[in-house]
Amino acid sequence: MRLSCLSAVLVAVGGAAFAQQPTTRPPATATTEPSRLAAEYYVQRAGVSWTYQYGKGRAHWNVTAFVDWRVSFSFSEGKKSGSGVWRMKDGTWLERNSARGDAETVLLPAVMSVGTRWTAPPSVERGTRDTSQYEVLALDASVEMPNGVSVDHCLAVLETAADGSDQYTHYYAPNIGRVAVRGPEDWVMRLLEFNPGSRGHAE
Repeated sequence: MRLSCLSAVLVAVGGAAFAQQPTTRPPATATTEPSRLAAEYYVQRAGVSWTYQYGKGRAHWNVTAFVDWRVSFSFSEGKKSGSGVWRMKDGTWLERNSARGDAETVLLPAVMSVGTRWTAPPSVERGTRDTSQYEVLALDASVEMPNGVSVDHCLAVLETAADGSDQYTHYYAPNIGRVAVRGPEDWVMRLLEFNPGSRGHAE
């Protein structure tokens, strides 16, 4: 079964793991659209939550409030936990995350094409104190799961350490946000459940 995105309904994939993929490049298909907007992946609803397979355990991300177009969230990933704020500025998706010292950083630029690059602090998953280089690898990638379900139309972003070592690929689906993260050797996070929350927001 193939899903264009996982939005509009509560999605549970029964703890299934994503299929193994090459360590440095994600599966990708050609796209007829030349660019994507960060706003397509920015979820703006109170009560939204994501549950991921995280190693042998679980990771949970939750939107705790949505006020004045600022999203407050909390998360737990194994022994790591924290909170932060997402917001849009001139179309750019920005994050302030306690796990990275609360310095605001760019998650996704306003407009992205294949090859778009930017520099920002490392992701929580990479977890180092140096900077990361980010590059859009694909606008229409598919992420496969062994139970036959795949998530289509994903944005694939490669994160690389400044010295070219550690590489992590982040996958985002429209109206859902991040659906998976693959590390240098294996999957770090894989979406198990998505709760789209309420349709309204606090003013």
